[in-house]
Amino acid sequence: MRRVLTALLAAAITALCLWVLLTPQVLIALGRVRAEAKPAPLLAAFLLTALVQWLRAWRFAVLTTGRAALPDAPMVAIACKLNFLNFVLPFRLGELGYPALMRQQYGHGLLRSAGVLLIARLFDLTTVLAILLGSAALAVHSAAGQVACALGALMVGLLPLGLAGLGTALATRIGPRLAGLAQRLSRGGARWRANGAADRTGRLASLGASADQVVRLAALGRSTFYLVVLLGFAIWLLFGLAAILVAAAVVDTVGPGAALLGAAAGNLAFALPVNGLAGLGPAQAAWVVATTWAGVPQPDAVLSALGLHAVVLSNALLLGGLAMLSGLARRSPLSQRQSSP
Repeated sequence: MRRVLTALLAAAITALCLWVLLTPQVLIALGRVRAEAKPAPLLAAFLLTALVQWLRAWRFAVLTTGRAALPDAPMVAIACKLNFLNFVLPFRLGELGYPALMRQQYGHGLLRSAGVLLIARLFDLTTVLAILLGSAALAVHSAAGQVACALGALMVGLLPLGLAGLGTALATRIGPRLAGLAQRLSRGGARWRANGAADRTGRLASLGASADQVVRLAALGRSTFYLVVLLGFAIWLLFGLAAILVAAAVVDTVGPGAALLGAAAGNLAFALPVNGLAGLGPAQAAWVVATTWAGVPQPDAVLSALGLHAVVLSNALLLGGLAMLSGLARRSPLSQRQSSP
């Protein structure tokens, strides 16, 4: 019953957004766009969104292993599957698939993978917000507004870099204590094993592994944090470039600054747990609000929003579907092939 209610609510959100956005003028323009859209920019945007998934896989690999090594094929498949699930399942329920996929493929603990995903999403939030404020600085007309938006973008963009210093402090002050706790738990597990208490041994070993993982995550090198931050900006700026290409392919009134602003607003809305069916709803509404604020006529704003959604959705379904069907062989855990942080 809960699944049915969730699907009905998602359908209602999508229907409401489409009812607001699809005016008679927009419906007439949609027929014209199908005939006049430029295929070359659309193809380029499709390829860029595929590259975005590879960059996301690289960032997952760096956060998981603590090294700058490029992602392997299973990690890229996981990134594509996660993107697929986020579009297929409503209300961001697809995020729950990442820990399960990492456990299935690499044998990683659910909490460990959930922590990696949480860090990645926090970086995404600050990065997209910084891009939103930076592009708003280009669209606002007053000098005071430009300065305020630019300073806000700078402050928000630098927030993830502070995590590097926090991680070093944790590793220096708290790390040795957690390492000692992990060793004591491991020794306790050995004693329990000797006494035949297998269930308690497993719990102690799990606690020991968790404590050890916290130590290694806290000790993640500053250069690695910088790489993660740079990858985040590369991901969302490439997505913004794809949005610029799509907008240019379907209408003539959405400039690069407005498209970048609309993409950032749409990405923030898509992160909210109120998405509709196939990701259609609040993200497109946010694009329309942002681009019309930047001076784009509303019909063109709607057409460009729907065009970008069509490219991104088709990319997610194609790459995610291929990843689901690929059946890549199970690999050894990353910790056995690369050093963990």
